[in-house]
Amino acid sequence: METTMKCVKYLLFTFNLLFALSGLILIIAGGVIQGIYAEYLDFLGDQLFNTPILLIVVGCITFCVTFFGCCGAIKENHCMTLTFSVLLAVIFIIELGAGIAAYLLKSEVRQIIEVNMEKGLTNYESRGHEGVTKTWNIVQHELECCGAQEYKDWINTTFSVKTYSVPDSCCFSDVQGCGEGILRISEDQASKIIHVNGCLDKLEHLISSNVEVIGGIGIAIAFLQFIGLIFACCLAKNLKKEYETV
Repeated sequence: METTMKCVKYLLFTFNLLFALSGLILIIAGGVIQGIYAEYLDFLGDQLFNTPILLIVVGCITFCVTFFGCCGAIKENHCMTLTFSVLLAVIFIIELGAGIAAYLLKSEVRQIIEVNMEKGLTNYESRGHEGVTKTWNIVQHELECCGAQEYKDWINTTFSVKTYSVPDSCCFSDVQGCGEGILRISEDQASKIIHVNGCLDKLEHLISSNVEVIGGIGIAIAFLQFIGLIFACCLAKNLKKEYETV
């Protein structure tokens, strides 16, 4: 029995090191994804933008909670081990829920982006909407696209109603004035000057891929923590018996 509990003790300590590492992974992954999302802020709803923030928060909590696990295992302290078990159970539920929610959210990504893109087309270069103007320019330049579905989406927008132009960020070479009059010429001619394909599909793919990563990381780490939770509960139960015997 004593040998078995020593094994549980050292396994729990090992798992705590893995938990600390997983916490750092969550923080780094959340930070990287948050950095990507920040560029497309005006096209993402709160659900999408807050997802990587949740990763960072859970990562920080996980990293801090490992303190109780390590101390409880090394000192064989029932109270600290029990506290660790409870906190780990809470984090497990949060991470598992976040992972499942991320996969469910994937089906809504296109609709969220499409609605915000359509609003952005209307407000492009309007006073008080500098943020969405900047976002459109970044998306079109970096993803090599133009408009939401296609470049003709810019027709009848406030930006192009008089000049029949598309933003210069649609052009192969982002030169000032390169998008002027593009909507007056044929698509064949336009395709030699600008990117004629829309941005919706490309941005949806980028964001959906990140949502999948978030879901996968959340579920994988939750599974690891579930195993650690079992060890923690076994150790806490045994320490309680020893305390009651004494």
